[in-house]
This record gives sequence, C-alpha cells and structure tokens, in this order.
Amino acid sequence: MAFNDKKTLSGDIQKIALVMQKSDQEPNRTSALGLVDTLLSIFVVTPLVIFCWRGSWGFMDLHAKYFPNLSCFLIGMIIHVSLAVGQDSLHAAIISSDKHWGLKIIFHFARRLYTYVFFTATILHWKGGWGLIDLLTSLKLRSNGVVIAEGSHWFLILCTSTFLLLIALKGLRNSIAPPFAICIDKSNYVFLFPTMFRRKCQKSVFLTALDAFFSVAIMGNLVVIFWRGAWVIIDILLIPEDFKFSSWSSLVLGLLSVGLVFRLEKTMKCSCSVYTGWRKIVIADCYITLCCIATLLYWRGVWSLINIYFLPDDVQLSCLLSHFVGFTALVVINCSNSLLVRGIYKDGKESNGDCVIFPCHYLRIILDVEDSYASEVVDSNFDSEKRILSKPDPDIV
Repeated sequence: MAFNDKKTLSGDIQKIALVMQKSDQEPNRTSALGLVDTLLSIFVVTPLVIFCWRGSWGFMDLHAKYFPNLSCFLIGMIIHVSLAVGQDSLHAAIISSDKHWGLKIIFHFARRLYTYVFFTATILHWKGGWGLIDLLTSLKLRSNGVVIAEGSHWFLILCTSTFLLLIALKGLRNSIAPPFAICIDKSNYVFLFPTMFRRKCQKSVFLTALDAFFSVAIMGNLVVIFWRGAWVIIDILLIPEDFKFSSWSSLVLGLLSVGLVFRLEKTMKCSCSVYTGWRKIVIADCYITLCCIATLLYWRGVWSLINIYFLPDDVQLSCLLSHFVGFTALVVINCSNSLLVRGIYKDGKESNGDCVIFPCHYLRIILDVEDSYASEVVDSNFDSEKRILSKPDPDIV
C-alpha cells in the first residue's frame, strides 16, 4: 500500500513538472506584459483603489449622523441587487445597441456615472455592515481607530465561521481584491457580472431577483463579515501598542506576501492542472487563503499610512482629496471598475489550473494580445463576465 502511494505521488510530481515545463514555453511578449501588469496592479491600481475607498469611507465617518449604519447597509444592498437584476438591460441599452456618435459621448459619461453610483453603494454596504458588526459585538476602538483587544474574541469566531462557510459554499475566492483582481473599463466589463446561479432576466424576473438577492445578501455579506473579522484580528496581533510601526509592518508584510503569492501562481496553476475533485479545491483554497491574508495586510498598511501622513490636521480635506484624486486617476487609466465589489465566482471551477490565475490583465487587454494563453485566461470564469453571461451555465437549477 505504501509502495502504491509513493508511486502515485511520484507520478503526480512528474505530471506537475511536465505542466510547468510546458508553461515555461509561453511567448516572451506575453510573459513580459504579464510582469508589467502585475507591477501596475500592485503599485498603481491598488494604492489608488485604497486611496479612493479610504476617502469615501472617512468622509462618511466624519458625517456619521447623515450616514447611519443600518440605513447605509440596506441602501447599499438594495442598489447592488437592483443593478445585478438590471445588468443585461443596461448592457443592451448602452453597450450593445448601435449608437449615433453623439449618443456615444452621452453613454460614455453614463458608464462613468454607473461606476460611481455602484462604488458609492459598495461603500455604503460595507461601511454599514462593519458598523453594525462593531455595534453588535460592542467593539471598542482607540482614538486612532485601532481595536482594543478586550472583548474582541467575537471577531475570531466570526472570521473563522464565515471563512468555513465560504469554503463550504465554494466562494472563498470572492474575498480577494486588488492587487489580485483588477477590472478595466472596457465595454464588456462595465455592466455584466456573474451571480450565484447565473439567472437571466429572460427566463424569470423573480428568479433573477432571488439569485441577485442571494448573491449580495448571503455571499456578499459573508465576505464583509470575513474581512471585518480578519482586519480586527490583525489590529490585535500586529504590534497594537504602536500604531505607526504596526502600519509600516502591515505594509511591508503585505508587499512581501503579495510578491510571494504572485511568485507561486505558476506552481499553483500546474498543481491544479494535475489534480481534480477535492484535491484541486483544497489546493486552490489554501492558495486563496494566502491571497486573502496578503491582501488584508497590504490594504491595512496603505489605509493606515494614509491616515497618518496625508493631511492629518485636516481630515475632511484629506478624505475629499483621497476620494476625488483616487477616482479620477482610476478613470484616466481605465480601471475605475476595480473599485467595485461584485460578482460571484466559484472555487476551483475552471479547468487547466485557471482557477488560481488572477485577473490582473491591463496591458494585455488594452493592447489586445491574441495568444492562446492570454485569451484563455482573460475569458475565464474568474474575470470575463461576457463569456459567463453569454453561455448556459450547468449549475443553473
């Protein structure tokens, strides 16, 4: 029996080696663009996304009486569900239809308005959700916003339980964010995004609404709770007595972790190409867990350092500049859709190891690089809403 296990393991290692050797034969141009896309995602897109999020969130915190947690939470969810239900109609009206050149200009600004409204709804949803969680758990904060450890054991329970639920529902990959997922403002990426069961309006408006509600109210809120729990745990564990040093440590650890995750991407892809079933899911979820930790550390580091160094004596001006500079810069580089938290993606669904390939395609999409590898990844279920929503899904009940 032991001999057979060793033989099987040896065969799997040989398969992984063969797949890695094949992947090393990708065109040099694609590999170079992939490296540039990764660097842009880490050092340009992600800081701008965090900059904009922090500005919007901080402004609402400063005017908390106008942004009560429960109202923000419900309004954010309602807008998100409504846009999920109407995504096909919006896409058909603004993207797919033939338009006069004058209408193209109008529709161009309509897309920007859509992104801004959706982003505002996302901030309302997440800020309201975090506020309600803090209220229900009687969370105590210092003046700088760092969590006091006393009585915060609930967050360990929340983080662990939501983490296990996301794994059970095959939805852990929905917890990742920039730098591991960016979305450009290209036509097919603006309005369309997948929901849990891929329901379409043409079949049943009621089922579409139910699907959208489940995707936002259940899957979306599991991610909100998981992020809040993990953020609090990092606050407690990472040098809580020195906020500035803790922030710098979070940034450095985040960058190192992000680099490690991207370095392991090809190896994980090869491993997931060899294995199937539960083994593939386990490998993918372990890798995604590392991605989540890296993302949280990086986000917390950048967010906290902005609070410390960017106009600390005028918080309102700091928040307003963060919001508008971040959003404007993302619009200019055609990445404003990276601000949005939307879409439901299932763990380990794609074949050939694409379930662990990150949608960090910027230059490869803009320059329209046409090779088999790039096309396969860009059109995967992980990032290309167009392919998902234009083909029947076997998971539809």
